[in-house]
Amino acid sequence: MPEPAAPHHGTTTTLPPPSANGSASRARTAPIPPGGTVSAPSAILAGPPAPRVSFGPALNRHGAVDGGWWPHSRNALTELPGLIAALGSRPGVRVQRLSVHRDDWDEIPHRLTADAGHVIRVDWFTTIPRHTLSVTTAGKGTIEVLVVPPGTAEGTAVTAMNMAATGRGGAQAADILTASQAQGRLAA
Repeated sequence: MPEPAAPHHGTTTTLPPPSANGSASRARTAPIPPGGTVSAPSAILAGPPAPRVSFGPALNRHGAVDGGWWPHSRNALTELPGLIAALGSRPGVRVQRLSVHRDDWDEIPHRLTADAGHVIRVDWFTTIPRHTLSVTTAGKGTIEVLVVPPGTAEGTAVTAMNMAATGRGGAQAADILTASQAQGRLAA
């Protein structure tokens, strides 16, 4: 079993706009779009797809995840800005810090710069549950988000996100993913 990693801190990374092929250039900066959606002026300049999220109305259910997110890839540098924008569009939510499981992501930035230069710290650990992302906010406390793996079948992913947003009790990410996969097999 690997030894728990210390939080990862470092320099600021500004958010690069993706190129037409989805790769990112670190030389240019782009703000996180409000609401997590991007209106593409043309097919050539298409931005990242809108985040696939589902959150409970309270966004702070102690002992349980508060919602689900189904990223399009494992690239944290390109995926996290959409989640930050989606959360930031909720009343009273201002993201300050993200904590992710190191083994779930590639290209984990140390910091992201959001609207008006707001810097969001990104830490990675191996001690937090897999498929979970912890969001520290100003005013709302901590929001726990189920991260549905990017390659998950659509029906299973949607079920998992809905279970995360509406479930009662203290269901953890692994329990929700297992239940949604079983439900998907029954429906097939």
